[in-house]
Amino acid sequence: MVEFKNYIKELQSEAIDNITEHSKRSALEILLKSIAKQSNDKIKVLHEPRRKENYGSPDFLIYIDSSIIGYVENKKITENLDKTLKTPQIKKYRELSDNILLTNYIEFVWIKKDVIERETLCYQSDLENKRFKLDSDKAQKVTKLISKFVSQAPVGISTTKELALALAHRSKNLKTYLFDELERQAKEERLGRLFGLFRTFKDNVSSDLELIEFADAFAQMLVYGLFLAKLNADTKEVTLRNAEEFIPQSFQLIRELVSFFDELEKHQYKETRWIIEETISIMNNLQLNEIQKSLSFNKTQTGQQQLETDPYIYFYEDFLAAYDSKLRKAKGVYYTPPQVVFFIVSAINQILADDFKMPKGLAQHNKVTALDFATGTGTFLTEIFKQVLDNIKGNRKAAKELIIKDHLLKNIYGFEYLIAPYTITHLKLSQLLKENDYELSAKERLQVYLTNTLEPAYAKVNLFLQALSEEGKLAKQVKENPVLVITGNPPYSISSSNTHPMIMELLKNYKKGLNERKINLNDDYIKFIRFAHDKIARFAQGVVAIITNNSFLDGITHRRMRESLLNDFDKIYIINLHGNSLKKEGDENVFDIRVGVAISIFIKTPKPIKNKKVYYFSTKDNELIKRQEKYDFLKNNALNNIEFEKLKPVKPNFWFVKKNL
Repeated sequence: MVEFKNYIKELQSEAIDNITEHSKRSALEILLKSIAKQSNDKIKVLHEPRRKENYGSPDFLIYIDSSIIGYVENKKITENLDKTLKTPQIKKYRELSDNILLTNYIEFVWIKKDVIERETLCYQSDLENKRFKLDSDKAQKVTKLISKFVSQAPVGISTTKELALALAHRSKNLKTYLFDELERQAKEERLGRLFGLFRTFKDNVSSDLELIEFADAFAQMLVYGLFLAKLNADTKEVTLRNAEEFIPQSFQLIRELVSFFDELEKHQYKETRWIIEETISIMNNLQLNEIQKSLSFNKTQTGQQQLETDPYIYFYEDFLAAYDSKLRKAKGVYYTPPQVVFFIVSAINQILADDFKMPKGLAQHNKVTALDFATGTGTFLTEIFKQVLDNIKGNRKAAKELIIKDHLLKNIYGFEYLIAPYTITHLKLSQLLKENDYELSAKERLQVYLTNTLEPAYAKVNLFLQALSEEGKLAKQVKENPVLVITGNPPYSISSSNTHPMIMELLKNYKKGLNERKINLNDDYIKFIRFAHDKIARFAQGVVAIITNNSFLDGITHRRMRESLLNDFDKIYIINLHGNSLKKEGDENVFDIRVGVAISIFIKTPKPIKNKKVYYFSTKDNELIKRQEKYDFLKNNALNNIEFEKLKPVKPNFWFVKKNL
């Protein structure tokens, strides 16, 4: 009761002498620390500095060891806490923590997940009475409530879905803080490191990058970087100071970006630091064995069962859904179903064997180079790695090591310009290699580059990120040199922001001679096709195997595009998967999107063919209506056993679909 007598005395002084809010908060801090010490002397109560209203960290953070176990938010003594419970601020805190104490000094509301308990110490009018004596029963109830609040154990996340949601909520807050700081630095003459990083990315990765986009991407990357650090730290504790040490040397760019945590020691980042420490607390309390199991490629399932499960497929999907579903739509980010990826990569292997006389397909390490031009979280690259490694019969460790070192790490490339998927791809592929008994050395790296496919690769020397300069040099070589295979699932976005002169100049080839008032050829997927088309055409042979929006198959203004593809490729395979709900086609899409899609394979053979062929298959014509029916078809069929129809595209429209003329 002693601590409550002093506490009430301070509050009564406020009522009578009008003491400052600071004095009341100090009294609350003493009370919290006293009760916390009685519960467990390892519990720490950290008072956070006051900040902008409804912005920044809670008033107090409750720690045990280095783990945050709860927040305390205190309001003015006159505040109605029932109204406060409904505010965006408390909603935000509830996304971040299941353990929150809200108080106006005399009322105490404990929010434990969806359960709310409350106790009242006294009424405001009591404090104005000099003879008021605290009810010991009420004091005990408040003590018990606070004791239960400070005695909660750190949350130990055990599933990737829970982890994705936890990372999403923290990234969302971090983005807000970073954007605010970027705007502040942009207005100053002496630019800080954060703005310097933004300018570096704008100069080296994407010329149309905006402040909010960088804050967005960088926030995501930092939390995923911490996850990568924790995976490598294993049982060791990750901190702000040592996170960079746990990022493998082979991930040099990610290491340099994570070194940004050094900046958090500075005063201007005080409102940012707590959310990073929150994320670190989550990492250090992960049930790591369970997380690692769920992210393992070595499942108990085999064959077709295993095809259904990519351990990373939903990880970033769940993250984006909670983080910003509109961002996902704007960027055209949708994971490619494993059945689709398996079919496309298997088809590439078959084409290389049949048309290019390479019996080992993608595993023909002295002849094959392959690029995923829209890598995302690395689904296509993972399938390429798996099929190449599966080409090695038996448990031949030395043979696997050789093909990894001399082929997969040298000839298989990926382009991605969003930092978080780039990070996940590195994490995912390195995990796959680990499970094949191969650990990347400090001098080795995956050939996955942070670059915008639709812009020239930049190789500018900069002081902020030397690794990004190296990344630009290597990406530039891939863009300029021959690549035999291009694959992937490019973004679909009609309102494309990719307007660099390089791609817009190439796109003129698809627009030549068109006289329509509205020419619908600026979608990102068309630009990616044009990039791949140009690259293969310039080097006179190769394969483009992709899944895209299917509007180019029969769009009126796409006729020059189809004609150009016919001129430059010897064989074209189209598997029209339909699923266009906008046209009310009545069948299910293989993606959760409204536009129809198709698998397209464009082949430029080493020796030109006089009679060029277009092979067409329609799932709708073959009564494959349900999504699962389409998945099963792709899983159970190869390119050479599908009953394609031969099309003869002719002037003026060069249709890539069957037309009843």
